[in-house]
Amino acid sequence: MFHTRQELIKAYIDFFKKKGHKEIPSSSLIPENDPTVLFTTAGMHPLVPYLLGQKHPLGKRLVDVQKCIRTGDIDEVGNPTHHTFFEMLGNWSLGDYFKKGAISLSYEFLTKVLKLPKENLAVSVFAGDKDAPKDEESAKLWQKVGIPKRRIAFLGKEDNWWGPAGSTGPCGPDTEMFFWASKEKPPKSFDPKNKNWVEIWNDVLMEYVKIETKTILVDAINCLLNKEKGLNKELAEHLRLTNKRIIVVTNAQKDEIKNKLDNYNFEIFTLNNNPNKEKSDYFKKLINNLNINPETTLYFDHKKENIDSARKSGFMITEIYKNNKQIFDFIENNKAKYVKAPQQNVDTGMGVERTLAVLNELQDNYETSIFKPIIKQIEAISEKVYADYKREMRIIADHLRSAVFILGDERGIKPSNTEQGYVLRRLIRRAIRYGKLLGINENFTISIAKVIIPIYLDYPELKRNQKTIFSELEAEETKFNQSIESGLKKFSQLTLDKSSLSGKDAFLLFQSYGFPIEMTQELAKEKNIIVNLEEFKKESEKHQELSRTASSGAFKSGLSDHSEKTTRLHTATHLLNEALRVVLKDNSIKQKGSNITPERLRFDFNFPRKLRNKEIKKIEQFVNKKISQSLEVIRKELPLSKAIKSGAQSEFGAKYPEIVSVYTIIDKSSPSGFFSKEICTGPHVKNISEIGKFKIIKEESVAAGIRRIKAIIE
Repeated sequence: MFHTRQELIKAYIDFFKKKGHKEIPSSSLIPENDPTVLFTTAGMHPLVPYLLGQKHPLGKRLVDVQKCIRTGDIDEVGNPTHHTFFEMLGNWSLGDYFKKGAISLSYEFLTKVLKLPKENLAVSVFAGDKDAPKDEESAKLWQKVGIPKRRIAFLGKEDNWWGPAGSTGPCGPDTEMFFWASKEKPPKSFDPKNKNWVEIWNDVLMEYVKIETKTILVDAINCLLNKEKGLNKELAEHLRLTNKRIIVVTNAQKDEIKNKLDNYNFEIFTLNNNPNKEKSDYFKKLINNLNINPETTLYFDHKKENIDSARKSGFMITEIYKNNKQIFDFIENNKAKYVKAPQQNVDTGMGVERTLAVLNELQDNYETSIFKPIIKQIEAISEKVYADYKREMRIIADHLRSAVFILGDERGIKPSNTEQGYVLRRLIRRAIRYGKLLGINENFTISIAKVIIPIYLDYPELKRNQKTIFSELEAEETKFNQSIESGLKKFSQLTLDKSSLSGKDAFLLFQSYGFPIEMTQELAKEKNIIVNLEEFKKESEKHQELSRTASSGAFKSGLSDHSEKTTRLHTATHLLNEALRVVLKDNSIKQKGSNITPERLRFDFNFPRKLRNKEIKKIEQFVNKKISQSLEVIRKELPLSKAIKSGAQSEFGAKYPEIVSVYTIIDKSSPSGFFSKEICTGPHVKNISEIGKFKIIKEESVAAGIRRIKAIIE
């Protein structure tokens, strides 16, 4: 019997070490270089590069215990088995064993090491859909090791498919293991809807990658150009409007086709000596010379042999060109696509909390040795008994455990109203609110944290950062306590004899009393009241716009004023915008927002990852080099359609009048005659030499796929 989490973790790690796996440490709760998720939600996050084919320094077989945070089902917390923070035991195969190995190892550990009776086990496998076939292979392998057919359920993607963690990445069908946790005799057949079947393990069989097209690589001959008809204008125009990086590959000389494609701002690439595309060397040169990612590049060609060669070189999305419509449909309908992964991987996850409960014949995770000290402390503070207030105490224990781990993380997250900080604030405040329901009126979060930290001595960062943990909990609790009682009274007033709560009132509770919208929703649900979320969103956006307004009046083009320094910084954003596309070699990059004061500029743009220090330096150097060239800035008023056709960049989502101002930075050395051309309301300097020295002070994520640069001029 395994009574403690330490005993279970040790047994798991030792077993897989004996099977040739190398142990790796638990990574941060805050994913590095991944703006698609706020927290590490599974053990696979730190291993994504290796799941995509990069070699891990410790080999192909790995084992770990990874701390995770999931908040997608936070409303479920309060039942016996749900948590926001949890530990996941994982064994990994990076292109080594696959379904057969994963299933046999899982079954052996469950029945031989944990000694769970096989008559209490059941499994589920993927039922198949348009993206992937039914997983008959896994079902047969389970039968072979000893799971009867009636204990195997085929379920859909919602239940038996994992990933990707963000919008793109490795993914695949999974097979889940369940244990009959009731003291009653288990039924002969497996019914996943029966709550007595508790999921304890999940083998993710990563044989796919979900990818989104970032670049379109088009063979010029027979696609864009034809000897008889010349330029395929319809296709060229459609490609130009895709908001993706377009590269035209040709065996002809650039000068031969330059004039025909000049208005489309495509990248034209030629390899000398008319190389044979059927040989993979051609595509390797393309990848290296153009700095493109073959995993996110759609390649069109007119010959099957060329397509096959491209696939061998790592291109995951390839199509034989047939006609314009085929390309149009592909672009429109295949913004994201599942393709076979370059290698087959196994990612398994066993929840420590649930498994420990099963091993100790408990149906309540909060009665295990992990939670007992925490629950005991809540009982002591509240002078209430767990048996009478299970939901309230579970929420407090879970949320404060999560808060302790987030605050203790080396990446230093603190309560705020954005991103990870907002989630942290919500967890702490939700715990405090349920403390009030237990009659706890004094500050209590630190006393709970002091019990949590000793449970996890194998995470030294908690002990190391405990002063920060305590001070932030104290500050957040004190702040919220100052307003919660009056906020609850206000909520009661606003909802008296009402069946709904307006978005304006919900925003009032957020702005004036610090109630996260989720808390307001929860309070409303308890009274069967509907919250107007759409109106709340509009009020929030309105407030954000007002907060960007200077005391002298509204920002224009994101400018706080029209001062000389603000004007210089504003012009610098035009240089920055173009520099990003050039240095990062991504023509799909566009402005997603800006805010400029006399002190600094803030520029938001689309890009899937954190910029490397070398890239930031190159961007900064690029801008300053352009400034040194003393290029002229001219303004023209044009009809919107003509401005866009001329190649002028526009801000994503912006609404423009019929006549717009187009600011062009003239560069006679450029084939186009200009360095940058953007639709903008101004003001701008007349010559970019007036800007001064440009310096980037910060680069960060603001949302999934959106990065932000802050910069100054010296």
